[in-house]
Amino acid sequence: MTRFRSAAYCNGNIDIDKELFLWSVTEGRRDFALLFWSRGKNKICAALIAALIYRKRARRDNDASYNESADEFENLAVQILDKFYQSSEHACTQAIIREIPAFGNITWLQVAVAAEAKQFIAQRAVQDVLNNIWYGCIDHRVRDFTIVFSTVNLWFSGFLPYEKELVATNDDIPFVENRTSSKQKLSKESHEKKRLLNRKEDIISMKLLQVSTGGYNSSVDFVDVGCWENTRTKVSQYFFNIKTFMSAPYVKYLYNLYFHVLFLLLFSYVILCDFFPLYNFPTDKCGVFNVPVNRNTSVTDNDSDQMAGSRNNSSRKSIPYGSQQRSRPADSEIVLAIWVITLLFEEIRQLFSTEAQSKRNAITAYFKIFWNKLDVLAIVLFFIGFALRFVPISECFCAARIVLSVDLTIWFMRSLDIFAAVKRLGPKLVMIGEMVHDLKFFMLMLIVFILAFGVSSYSLIYGVQKFSWHLPREIVNLAYWQIFGELNALETFEHNYKANGYAAFILLVAYMAVVSILLVNLLIAMFSNTFDRLQTDTDRIWKFQRYSLVCEYLSRPSLPPPLIIVSHFWRFILYTSARCIRSQCIQDKYKDHSSRTKYKKRLNEKLTSIIEIAEDALGDEVFYNHLKEGRKLVDEVDLDEERVNSPHDTMFAKIRTLENRIQTMSNQQAHMFEYLECLMDGLKSIGGDRIRTPEGRRFDPDEALNHSQVDDEMLLNSYHYAGYHSI
Repeated sequence: MTRFRSAAYCNGNIDIDKELFLWSVTEGRRDFALLFWSRGKNKICAALIAALIYRKRARRDNDASYNESADEFENLAVQILDKFYQSSEHACTQAIIREIPAFGNITWLQVAVAAEAKQFIAQRAVQDVLNNIWYGCIDHRVRDFTIVFSTVNLWFSGFLPYEKELVATNDDIPFVENRTSSKQKLSKESHEKKRLLNRKEDIISMKLLQVSTGGYNSSVDFVDVGCWENTRTKVSQYFFNIKTFMSAPYVKYLYNLYFHVLFLLLFSYVILCDFFPLYNFPTDKCGVFNVPVNRNTSVTDNDSDQMAGSRNNSSRKSIPYGSQQRSRPADSEIVLAIWVITLLFEEIRQLFSTEAQSKRNAITAYFKIFWNKLDVLAIVLFFIGFALRFVPISECFCAARIVLSVDLTIWFMRSLDIFAAVKRLGPKLVMIGEMVHDLKFFMLMLIVFILAFGVSSYSLIYGVQKFSWHLPREIVNLAYWQIFGELNALETFEHNYKANGYAAFILLVAYMAVVSILLVNLLIAMFSNTFDRLQTDTDRIWKFQRYSLVCEYLSRPSLPPPLIIVSHFWRFILYTSARCIRSQCIQDKYKDHSSRTKYKKRLNEKLTSIIEIAEDALGDEVFYNHLKEGRKLVDEVDLDEERVNSPHDTMFAKIRTLENRIQTMSNQQAHMFEYLECLMDGLKSIGGDRIRTPEGRRFDPDEALNHSQVDDEMLLNSYHYAGYHSI
């Protein structure tokens, strides 16, 4: 809140509408907030700030009404943005990332992300801005295949077309000025054309006169541009294009994808083929499964050619390939360790580059992201496994192999984050994440049934046995695989016709009926419900998460791991030089390097005023439509209430309404008679006694009703009388 108010007091001026709007939002006065929002400026930014405050209060107070207010203000911002984008796409994309001094130089995009305005982020205007940032300065006409080809053949990227900025600035007059001054422009253009047509012959004659009189005496200047200068300019532009290509977030993403695949291949090779103990290792310690004989013999034959004596050959043939001792770790393992160290440096850089008010808040914000937690876990497990392999104990080597195997599984799972950039796969990851939550609750119920059947059936089949820590595994092995049709437990008591055999048979029938039929179909129904619920919102959620992906690769160095260590070293040199040396050149260099990830724009006063005028005009139109829809909803609610009532209630309500209207008409009639009497009294005072007035009478609706009833009775009696005499 103080950030939003700081700009209001900087020049000693206070924006009353903005201050009252913020007060109304913080105090929960929704009607006042809408009123002051309609009166103020920067309506989109103000609406997003209101959505941010309401959502934070909804989490704190656990009140759903604040979420409704937040959705209402977000919907207003979305409608204004949509109309703005339809009017002028280019001006709208500039307005999304422009700094707003009234709210602390914040942008619409930053407020929308902080407010978790998924509907706002999913709009086409915001997605166009993200696409501009994602492809960097590469021209949008370049196809994706050409960009991928250029990443493999980097020399080709120097010939691609590029733009000067991430979101290009147009110097043309915006659409609002075109609309307001279209008539003036047409009149000016017509007047200018007439003037030019009138002076056309004079201009031509003057030019001919200049050529004839002084054309031979005038000197012609040529710019001496040598071949070397032209070549140097083209070469410098070529390498500058390559640098621009490497700094694009999409290119960084592709290179990180390539090197991550290489990292997984290297890790898999180490854990499968190049991970040996550094000391004498018993062959039966880790419980490794039998390796094919031909593989061992082929390997030992290759080793025997390099050994001197036949005794050493026979001893090595008896040792499995994976248990053979090495004097030092393999080169591939050392390269893998260096690779993980560079990944650690990158995670440290991301932690320190997180924008927060304190280091504690930065650490909290860093670990809120699931993939950051997975990165830290994978790096820690790797260093634990790498350290355990140097301990000269056989159990530690087995533990190192287990830890590194689990760590490789985590690194493979980490590759799912890379697929988030793909439009077809990103929404599926959102669904997988939501279905995992359903699976957690399902597994709690499944564990209850597994233990209920497993413990009782194991006791009936095998009886009492000596306690062992392997007993829980055998119980789960007995019950869990029955779900997938592995009925091996049935073979153990299939021919047992005693009491315990029948009891185990009944338990198995009940267990299969509950688990295989009930619980599995319940899980399918839960997944189907989650899929149907998220199918409409998945694209919106993915577009909101895409913002984080764009920001991540925008802030990443151009080189991928392990080459990223060069970028980190260069960043460290710039940081230390800027701290120690007060040279302006170094300070500017470090400032440009630090601000390369910023995508804010400070527009000129003319363009800013035009955008604000357009925003206010569109905001007034949206607010008017919002009030109109609110009145329609109120009328529809009243109609729904009338539909709910019974026919008798509806009839009595109409009668009461008619009576009220008649009473109102009688009151108005009485007032009219009073006015007429006053008017006649005034005329008498002016004209004297010559004005004749009839005798004044007052009509009462009740008396009129009684008279009408009497007249009806007299008419009916006369009808009966006439009929009687006719007979």
